[in-house]
Amino acid sequence: MKKAIIIGATSGIGKRLAKLLADNNYKIGLTGRRVELLNELKNENPNFYIKSFDINDTNVVGQKLDELTTELGGLDLLIISSGIGDINENLDFEIEKRTIDTNVLGFTCVADWTFNYLEKQKSGHLVAISSIGGLRGSRQAPAYNATKA
Repeated sequence: MKKAIIIGATSGIGKRLAKLLADNNYKIGLTGRRVELLNELKNENPNFYIKSFDINDTNVVGQKLDELTTELGGLDLLIISSGIGDINENLDFEIEKRTIDTNVLGFTCVADWTFNYLEKQKSGHLVAISSIGGLRGSRQAPAYNATKA
């Protein structure tokens, strides 16, 4: 049975991918900040393994991914599907910083861990989901567009 981890599986594309992979006989590690939503998914399928953490906390990302990979018994595929972006017409820097922390720092931490893991085992796939917002700017959410580029 192939093993996958989805970063940001509590809603949207990540949640739907979890269900599609489960339908294709994957054992899947689901991550996200909202533990109650992860628990709901876990109750739907015995091949779902959950680990709640925030990718902004780069001090724990590697440890949590190590733990989840051990629970799965390996890793063939990791999908980064987490990201945030808020309309920020007043350009409040704290809103922009949250976006940067998630979409750049957290993303990079997960991507680096995954690259190193897959390189060491000499196989596997890393998939990163971005946004059309990365192709153009926006005065209402400049950090979102920049981080997706």
